[in-house]
Amino acid sequence: MSKRSKRKTELFGKQISWERVRSIFENPSPPKSVWERQFDYCDDELRQLASTPYDEIDSSDLWYYFHDLAYADLQPDLFDYLFPVCLMDWHATLMNNEACSHGDSEFHYGVHRGKIFEKMLSPQRQEKVTEFMRDCFMERLDVELKFAQLRNRAPTFCWISRFNSLGIILPKIDSIWNEWWSIDTPGRAIAVIQYCSGLMYFEGDCPLFKAFDGISPCLWENDAWLCHAGWIDDNTNFLKRNLTVNFVNDKVVQAVARLRGEPEFEKAQQIENDLAECQELMAARVEELPSLLRTPDANDWTV
Repeated sequence: MSKRSKRKTELFGKQISWERVRSIFENPSPPKSVWERQFDYCDDELRQLASTPYDEIDSSDLWYYFHDLAYADLQPDLFDYLFPVCLMDWHATLMNNEACSHGDSEFHYGVHRGKIFEKMLSPQRQEKVTEFMRDCFMERLDVELKFAQLRNRAPTFCWISRFNSLGIILPKIDSIWNEWWSIDTPGRAIAVIQYCSGLMYFEGDCPLFKAFDGISPCLWENDAWLCHAGWIDDNTNFLKRNLTVNFVNDKVVQAVARLRGEPEFEKAQQIENDLAECQELMAARVEELPSLLRTPDANDWTV
């Protein structure tokens, strides 16, 4: 195994593995021939990518294939071989707190524009890919142990932007949401409070993020290169049904209880103590958030 492959492997938890993601696609072998025409006329490079052992692929070379996801007539057996690599790269960038992009190509953009879930994934594979991404996302939340810290020069709460990218490409966001809001780990409790704080405070007022000059999570921004695409209607409808003021109140209390004995407990208690004064603002923002996520080019809260 190359040094690069070893570094990649170290990022993956027990539930995230090459074996699992490749099994979704029946453990594909490299295609015997490549007839797909690479979008930028880099056919030789695409053939080279298709003949490279999956765990030795340099992630920067996914530049070629992310463009193909968006624009090319995809070759099914090549897709089965390379899409697991794309998913593992998606996980690695999530854990590294960075966008899932290479050069001027980006994963979510390719999946959305190319209608990959509709065109290339059967209902069974859609479900398995969603479960895989859910477990990737839980692994990311489970390492969120402080409210305000930097990783790769960005606030770690950038996971919210990745979650919003999922709302654009996944047919159903509910399994990810429900697993997260179960608050089964301290990291998920931290994530719940980070998210709820975006509903509770005006910009610059949240006590959790004073170290970032008051910069706090934006609950509708995504990390996809999709300026004119919003959440799928089923996902915004799910959010509208489930994200209520009572839900936020209950989950903040549960999250604080889950953090008892953890280093961030006192900060979490402060958020719980502020709940009573934030009810009116929360009500307005809970009502508005689904529209901000659905509507392209959303700019800011109206309140």
